[in-house]
Amino acid sequence: MKKAALVFTTAIFFLCAAAPIFAQNTPNAEPTQARAAWKFSLEGSFGARVGAYNEIVWAKKKSDGERYKQSELNYELAPIFYTGLNFRAAYKRLEIKFLSKFFYSQKSGTLTDSDWQNDAYLGNGDIHTKTDYSEHSLYLNPQFAGIAGYDIEAQTEYKFHPTNFLTLAPLFSFNAQCMNFRARGGTGWYGQYDKKRDHIPPYTDQSSRLVVDFGTEPVLDYQVYNMFFWTGLRAEFEIFPWMRVSLASEISPLSILLDFDQHLTTHRDFKELAFSAFFAFRQSVRTEFKIQENFLICQSFVFLLTGESEGSMYLKRSSESEYTKISANTGGNKMTYIDVELSAKILW
Repeated sequence: MKKAALVFTTAIFFLCAAAPIFAQNTPNAEPTQARAAWKFSLEGSFGARVGAYNEIVWAKKKSDGERYKQSELNYELAPIFYTGLNFRAAYKRLEIKFLSKFFYSQKSGTLTDSDWQNDAYLGNGDIHTKTDYSEHSLYLNPQFAGIAGYDIEAQTEYKFHPTNFLTLAPLFSFNAQCMNFRARGGTGWYGQYDKKRDHIPPYTDQSSRLVVDFGTEPVLDYQVYNMFFWTGLRAEFEIFPWMRVSLASEISPLSILLDFDQHLTTHRDFKELAFSAFFAFRQSVRTEFKIQENFLICQSFVFLLTGESEGSMYLKRSSESEYTKISANTGGNKMTYIDVELSAKILW
């Protein structure tokens, strides 16, 4: 994975550095005939995503109902690679885009699982002592046709041209994301109940903790579905006739989370459903270099950050078919990642 990341990074820098040179040496002849009212483009891409997904279980303190984090799982993306295909149709100022990224089976990084169990089990008011901690090797787990995840989007925007070099475009889109993880093996450290103190010591207490070696067996499966409704503004600057830079800032008025967490060692399955308003932000930076009149090389950076969502949580045994709502807990997630992408675009 580290070698692949190095090759990818080297290719990104080389092509981005070379693109302006190629573009400046390319004739910028305008077509002799007026363009058709409809314009289209097709774009193939290769990229990497770096960041983390966090799965969170919330609980309430038994004495006074104070909300606290009882469990958190961190799914590392360090990095994961994808290929994509984008299609654009434009009519005058209106543009409609269909964007896609597909992730395949690969090593993703490390899953870390942390728990704060004192108040949940003993009602002793301690919500700060981390009692359980484990680390596991994390992979993207293929579900269909080798695909372990996707990020697809339908977007529309309407362009305005305040000046010759500036374009402004309000945009609206629906974005659906899915990622399938599998954790294997690893080691867990678990604090053991101290009867005299009526307390579970931290997992770092070597005198009392239980250490579990999970070998190489599957430990956990996690399927997470995120849906975002985005709205924002894109600003495009024509720096040179052969180079354009665009910046897009977006927020999500409504976001939906649905995830399935299967604990394979304890045979318990969890489901979480959360709705959130204005808790997700996305910032995009894109540069296009015109190599030929109908051919461009593009580089893109996308940063996404969400808050910590909270919603209903459900439980069932792996052998059961129906989930039961857990009234004592709520669940959600948090996402932070950066996509770095290089693409080639054809226009007609």
